[in-house]
Amino acid sequence: MAKMVGYAKPILHGLCTFGFAGRAVLNSVCGGDAKKFKSFGARFAKPVMPGDTLTTEGWQVAGGQYAVRVTTQDGTVVLSNGVAEVA
Repeated sequence: MAKMVGYAKPILHGLCTFGFAGRAVLNSVCGGDAKKFKSFGARFAKPVMPGDTLTTEGWQVAGGQYAVRVTTQDGTVVLSNGVAEVA
C-alpha cells in the first residue's frame, strides 16, 4: 500500500502519532486523569517513518490551553498547530 501512494516503505499512521501526543498531554498536564482532558486537535504536518523517535512538546498559552507539537529525532515537525484544552 505504501508504494502505491508514493512511499518507499510503510509509514506510521497519523492517528498513532496523534495518540502518542494525546497520551503525553494526558500524563504530563492532566496527571493521568482522563476527566481533565477536554479536547485536542492538531495538523498532520509530515509522515513518520518506522524507526523515528518522537518528541512531544507543549507550552501553556492561557489557562487550560496548551500548544503542542511533535518532532522527530532530526527536528522535523510531524504534528503541528496542536491545541489541547484541559480542566
